[in-house]
Order: sequence, then C-alpha cells, then structure tokens
Amino acid sequence: MTSTSPPLAPGSLPPPDTAHESAALATGDAVTPDTPALARTLHREREFRDKAAALGKLSERLSLLRLVNFVTAVVGVASAFNGGGSTGVSLALIGTVGFMLLVIAHARLLTRQRAAELRGDLHRDHILRMTGRAAELPAPHGGLLPGGHPYAVDVDLVGPASLLQRLDCARTLRGTKTLAKWLAEPASASEVQARQGAVRELAGLHDFRQELEAAGRIAAGDDRLDAGPFLTFTKRTPGVLGTPLMAVALLSPLALLGVYVATEFGLLPDGVFWGAVALQSTLALGLAGRSHAAFELIAARRGYIEAFSAALVCVEEARFTDLRLLQLHADVHAGDAPPSAYMRRLDRWAGLAEFRHQFPVHFFVNLLTLWDLNVLLQLERWNRSVGAELERVFAALGELEALASLAAFGDAEPGSTYPHIVPATEGFRARGLAHPLIPTHARVPNDVTLGGPGHAVIITGSNMAGKSTLLRAVGLNTALALAGGPVLADELRLPEVRLRASMRVDDSLQRGASYFHAELAKLRSVVDRADAQPPLLFLLDELLRGTNARARHLGARAVLTHLLDRGAMGLAATHDIALSELERERPGKVTNVHFTDVMRDDEMIFDYLLREGVVTSSNALRLLGMAGIAVPDDDRVDAL
Repeated sequence: MTSTSPPLAPGSLPPPDTAHESAALATGDAVTPDTPALARTLHREREFRDKAAALGKLSERLSLLRLVNFVTAVVGVASAFNGGGSTGVSLALIGTVGFMLLVIAHARLLTRQRAAELRGDLHRDHILRMTGRAAELPAPHGGLLPGGHPYAVDVDLVGPASLLQRLDCARTLRGTKTLAKWLAEPASASEVQARQGAVRELAGLHDFRQELEAAGRIAAGDDRLDAGPFLTFTKRTPGVLGTPLMAVALLSPLALLGVYVATEFGLLPDGVFWGAVALQSTLALGLAGRSHAAFELIAARRGYIEAFSAALVCVEEARFTDLRLLQLHADVHAGDAPPSAYMRRLDRWAGLAEFRHQFPVHFFVNLLTLWDLNVLLQLERWNRSVGAELERVFAALGELEALASLAAFGDAEPGSTYPHIVPATEGFRARGLAHPLIPTHARVPNDVTLGGPGHAVIITGSNMAGKSTLLRAVGLNTALALAGGPVLADELRLPEVRLRASMRVDDSLQRGASYFHAELAKLRSVVDRADAQPPLLFLLDELLRGTNARARHLGARAVLTHLLDRGAMGLAATHDIALSELERERPGKVTNVHFTDVMRDDEMIFDYLLREGVVTSSNALRLLGMAGIAVPDDDRVDAL
C-alpha cells in the first residue's frame, strides 16, 4: 500500500490526528478557489451579496419617499382644514395614495432583499462545506440515529464536525433524517446502483438543487421544515365531516338569517330571533374546543406551508430522465392537482382559522355564523381529498433532498468518483482514498487493499502521523459508498459490508463503567457480528487501552484472530509492534503498513503517506520534549 501524493508543507507542530480538528485547517474568511465548484459558489455568493446591498440602498430611498409622501398628506390635510380648499385636498390625496403605493412597493422590495440575503447565506454555507469548515454550520438535529450506533460516533458520521454536517443540504427534517439513515444503514448493491443513477443526474442539475434548497430557506429561514404537525392532522378523526355537525355548520347560520329576516318583516316576534341567537351561541361556545384543537395543529407550523409549497413547485417543474427520479417525481404528484396547489389551499384555510385571534370581532362573527365550525369542515374536506397522499409526498421530497445532498458533494469535489459494488471475494480496494472532512489543500490520499474475508491491515506509526485519520477515511467513504453517493478516491471497489468500529469509547463515570469495561462493551458489538453476512468490515484503533501492555497485546491478538477466523476483514491501528507478527503467521492474509515522521531543522515533519512494513521509530519522547518535559538521556528508549 503506497501513495504517490506529495507531502504537506513542513510545520513546527504536527496537525491533530482527528477529523474534528482536521476540519479546522481552513483558516480565515478569505478563500482561494481550488476547484471549479468553489470558484462558482464564491462568485454566486458575491452576486447575491451585491444584489442585497443594492436593494438595501433602494430601500433607504423608498423610506425617504414614504416620509415625503406622509408629510405631503399631513400638510394637505392641515391646509384643507385651514381654508386651503381644493389645493389642500389634492395634496392630501396625492400624499395618501403615494404613501400607500410606496408601502406596498417597499414591502415587496424588502422581500426581494431578504431573498437575496438568504441566497447569499446558502452559498456561504456551501463555501464552509467545501473549505473544511462545516463545523461552523448550525449543529445537526439531535436524535437522528438511535443511541449506541455501532460506528456513527467513531468515524464522525453524525453530530458536530461530522460527515452529515458536511453533506446535509436538506431543508426538511425528513430529508435530513433520510440522509442520516442512508449513511448509517448500508444499502444493498441494487439499491446503491439505483441511488447512484439519481445522484449522477442531480449532480449536473445545479440550478434545481439550488432552487430546492433556497425554497425552504427563503420561506422559513434556518428552521428545518417539520411535516409532523400536518401528518398528525391527516391522521386525526374527523370531528365534523360525515357527522350531524356538518348539517349544523351549514344550516344553522342560514336558519338564523331566515329567523332574522322573518323578524324584520314582522312574521316572528323578536324573542324568537334572540332565542335563536342564544341557541347558536351555545353551539359555537360548546364546539370551540373541538375546532381549536385542530387549528393548533396547523397553526403551529403555518409558516412552513409556504416553504413546503415552494419546494414542491421546484419538484413539479423539474424534468428528470433517471428512473428513480421519475418515480419520486410521480410520488410527489400524487392526487388530482399539483401538491403545491393543495398546500396553498391549506394555507388559505389555515389563514381563516387564525381569524379566531381577532377578538372581539371573531367572537361575535363566530356566534352568528359558526365560523370556526365551517373552517374546520373545510379543513377536513381538504384532509379527505389529499391528506392520505401527504405521507408519500413528504417522503418523496425528503428522499429527493437526500439524493441532492449527495449530488452536491459530488459536484463540489472534482476528485470524487462513484464506487463499484463487487462480490465479497474481491475484497476492499481503494486507490487514492482521502478523508472527506479534510479541506482539499490538506488531503493526502492513500491506497488501501483488503484481499477479502479473513484479510486485515495492521497499521503502526508515530503519534499523530495519520493512523486514526486513515481509519475514518475508510469508514466515511464506505458509508458514502453504501449510501449511494460518490466517494473521495480515484477508484473504490468494495462489497456489501456491515461496518463496525471501536475507535472512541465513552468512559461514563455516571453509569459506573470504567474505560476498560466500556471498551469491552464496544468490542463486543464488533466481535458478536463477525460471522454474519454480509461480511464485517472492522476499524479498530489502539485496542484495549484501558489495561496493561501484556494484557493489551494478548487481548488485541485474540480479538483479531477471532474476527479473521470468522471471515471478517478490516484495519487495526496500533502501537503494539508485536501484533505485526500476524503477517508472518497469516501470510497473504495480514499486511503490515505504517506512517512515520522525520525531524528536519528541529521540526517534526509528517507527510501522511502510507508505507509498507512496520514502523521503525517512535516520536513519543520527541513530543514530550517539544511539550517542555525533559526525559533523561539514560532513560531514552525507542518505545511505540
């Protein structure tokens, strides 16, 4: 396993060996474009920032004109009351009409300015992703995966400074959850192939992806669009439709109007009318709880209706050729009318439902017309006509967003490629594999080969030389590959596998668990699945750190033997040189590789290139010296 990549520039201190810290290597706000996608995104961000600034200046002028028209109207009114006659009236009319027109124009201008600002923010977020600064984005939504996932925390799959944070362009919560699920649950070869076809097409549809993301952001800002309240409403048992209350809602206000007319014409005494008013008022007040409970479900997310509608318009207007995308397009078009149209209809009825907040006008209107009951009736009719289709529509929209997120990653990374899913006997073969959370300028790709089930690579090397980063590069690219996305490699061939890792251990004193016992629990989740199918791909970093050196060696050796004997394959990073003896004991099955460093002009230099064989030196004592801790010459030994 070798790499032909050039070494990084020398530095006085070695960079951290974690994906979290690697993501912070891009510095400052000034960004030099190093890919066509980044150059395009920087240009578009400047365009929208300039547009927002120009609209801001125009807004200031309109504000001044509004003030002028307001003053003109006031002067005109004052003049008219002080004998100004027609001149004063004319000034008042001109000022008033001008002021009202400018208020309307100014509101539209502010909407355009806000849209330009949000589109600029959208491109800024993509710049952060492309330059390794995704950790500066809002933290991903919590609870996307169940606790105790077998590798999500180990390889930085979810959470702050994670692959999900780097990829996720979805504006709906369903889209984010779909993407997280795909990354955490490897798909079958056929499903991977289907997703790849969709992702390839979407990678070339830059404008569609931008409009889909912008639709949600312009309408709802940074909020994730949660369809939950709408779906809850669709599952609600009708309270009016199909019940006697439906007739009450429609006929009672008409009956009250008839009684009023009869009373006015002297056909009925006044007492009958007031009795009818009292009866209808009792109905209105008694049914208030029934209608308001339904209204709250919709009103809680009414602002999202516009965002969902705008996103659905993007999908409705899109033209696809890929079979998976065509199916999703058809799923979104469920029902007789375009989904954006019935979302707008829902928004109209939700707006009428909010009239209940206009006290005291609503109080009297509702008593006389059963306003709330009739609005609830219309909402339930909407629910009956399209509510059953909403689950499918929102699921299709979420899947499109997940596919678009993977496509955006491929579009932004010119060095990415689409992996080949091969039979397990061919093993795992990566050429030029790189870590997706490290900025382009700081990446050093390496080759990784696992011959198939029962094969392992043992990685030794200096502290902070790149062992853990390589393991995470393998884990993250495997997750990407089996989610149906592109990977950061010149070529990647891998079988369907179940990924497992033991790299980060939660040493929880609150649960009374020692580090060693916590690590054992983590390892058990790996070894218990060793002989299941598809084959296990394991990533192990410095096994059994919570015990002494001899126990650590014997335990690590036993774990690797157990895994390999049962057909698992994977990588193990270690400082235990004795583990390299497994290569001699299992020729052709176990391969030793290493990372190293060199001292040049009192500087420790890392090139992050993977080399064949076992490491022959250690930098531990040199690092102690750089930290100001002197080690007596008599005690200096090479110890890994």
